[in-house]
Amino acid sequence: MTTVLDKKQKIKESLKKTKEKRENQIPKVYQLKISYSNLNKQQKTWLKRVFLEAKWLYNYTVADIQNRLNSKTEKLKQVEVKTPQGYEKRQITCLSSQMKQGILDRIKKNLFDLSKAKQKGIKVGKLKFKSDYRNIPLKQNEITFKVLKDKNKIKLQGLKKPVRVLGLHQLPENCDIAKAELIKKPDGCYIHLTCYIDKQNEKQKQEKINKPIGIDFGIKHQLTLSNGIKINYSVEETKRLKKLQKKLSRQQKGSRNYQKTKQKIQKQHQKIYNRRKDIKNKILSLLKRYEYVLIQEEQIKNWHSGLFGKQIQNTGIGGIISMLKQNIETLIPVNKYEATTKMCSRCGNRKEDITLSDRTYKCNNCGLVIDRDLNSAINILKIGLQKVEKTTIKNLPTDCGEVTPVEKEATARVFKDNPYIRVSYTSTKQEARLFSKP
Repeated sequence: MTTVLDKKQKIKESLKKTKEKRENQIPKVYQLKISYSNLNKQQKTWLKRVFLEAKWLYNYTVADIQNRLNSKTEKLKQVEVKTPQGYEKRQITCLSSQMKQGILDRIKKNLFDLSKAKQKGIKVGKLKFKSDYRNIPLKQNEITFKVLKDKNKIKLQGLKKPVRVLGLHQLPENCDIAKAELIKKPDGCYIHLTCYIDKQNEKQKQEKINKPIGIDFGIKHQLTLSNGIKINYSVEETKRLKKLQKKLSRQQKGSRNYQKTKQKIQKQHQKIYNRRKDIKNKILSLLKRYEYVLIQEEQIKNWHSGLFGKQIQNTGIGGIISMLKQNIETLIPVNKYEATTKMCSRCGNRKEDITLSDRTYKCNNCGLVIDRDLNSAINILKIGLQKVEKTTIKNLPTDCGEVTPVEKEATARVFKDNPYIRVSYTSTKQEARLFSKP
């Protein structure tokens, strides 16, 4: 009895220490790709089988949640699977008990989320069966998985030999590895490692630009910053994707050739997704360097329904706005009803007769001639800073001036590896010039 109590006390103490440690740390997820060319036959078979068994276990549990969502299911060696010929018993050989436990915990969490949504008055249904299972949790470090950083390999529970992974060099030296996930994508298998890093070390890595920045989102120029930097990018559907989609429409649904073409289409979609995600991450990395980021709350859904739906889809502006809201602590939103486009950034005069085709803003009051998007970005910066109650932010300079060498260097360093991003610099001093009144 005393040994059980001592064990519980030790667990409580260790959890308390971990909680205190995590207060000074931030979580980061690192994506590592399993090198398929370095896998042997047994490893390839195991990777294919483990996702199949995860699907069987999930569907088996969902079929009768009340009787099967318990600790006994973790110890099952075989499950019933529904086939066109009837029910068959399938052996579970690759999934470990910890992996099974992680899958069952996910089902519990999904049920909890559904009940929570139901309490709020949202109409919810039941958990559905999965035709493909793509995410297996690896809960315990050093048990379900083990990182061998010196060898660029990871040991997975159930495999005799460790698998070679690409991207282990990303991991900092003093990071705490908490958990991992084995993920299947159209272009291969990945391991997502969740690590905890000290907040101070992470802040020292990024060079800070001690000034606020306003951002205007648009169609012609996707991002226009209040300092004159314009960021353009677009990732369109490839010709190969269109050709494959046409080919798929001619094939018989459910046939082997249909499935092969479908997998090729998924790979093409994954490539496009990766390119767009890389652009978003690079833009986020640049904007994180600024002290404060100010944006206008745009209605991107309305943009999709208009004439520019395709351009918005190819740029993914809505995804960038959501990433900024989630990842930047010093984000200051400006009301969507503020007339940032019609207002003069110098004198504040309002011009009502400006149309979408007018790319240059000409003020009839003070004579300012400035790029339309740049004028809007400066207005977003000024309006946002005026509405914040903190005097330290209110007293920050709103004169944007020229792009500093630090900003140019940071922009060039962040975007240099991506061929889909085009950056241009607009001189605010040249833009804000006077013209003679008639």
